[in-house]
Amino acid sequence: MTWRTFLLGGALLVGLVAVVKPAIVRTDNDARLLVLLRWQSGTVRFVNSVTERPVAIHFRVGGSFRDFSVATDAGTEAYYTGGMYSMNEAISAESLPSLRFCSIKGISVTIGFYDIHLDDGCLEVKLLWTI
Repeated sequence: MTWRTFLLGGALLVGLVAVVKPAIVRTDNDARLLVLLRWQSGTVRFVNSVTERPVAIHFRVGGSFRDFSVATDAGTEAYYTGGMYSMNEAISAESLPSLRFCSIKGISVTIGFYDIHLDDGCLEVKLLWTI
């Protein structure tokens, strides 16, 4: 093996590590590996158990989970914020290595190539590295 081949292989490996974002999804009863790509996006959907209204949290996969936005009705947003601030302004700049949600009404997560549904309980998606 020549140095040129070694360096080319190393550069390709570094590029792959920068693009591929492996993650672990854990529920109360299960865990599985996801292979995500840096430019993919996702959505978490659930029904707020107090207001009975749907909530959708959109995000992108980058070095971490980022570019968050929330879609829900004004009453549910006021429930979360006390009507004191805009939820989208507050979360848009967040950058997180993991996401964790719990719901008694069910949670649906679409992220990259995967669709995950949980009827009752907690769900966590954790990136294995945040390069």
